[in-house]
Amino acid sequence: MSRVKKEILLCTVAIVLVLLNVVAHLLGGKMFVELPLAEVTVALTPLVMIFLGVVGLKVAGEQ
Repeated sequence: MSRVKKEILLCTVAIVLVLLNVVAHLLGGKMFVELPLAEVTVALTPLVMIFLGVVGLKVAGEQ
């Protein structure tokens, strides 16, 4: 993988992680508590974030 593609992928992973963090905080708010999948989505968000972090580390570690 070229250096530019690797940097674009890592920037994309970072942006997705930030968006997941913001969405999880919004879903955890009181006005979204009654949504049917809000609890499941908030519960799965850290797992997705950890997975994306591991993917980012593996991509960054490639030479």
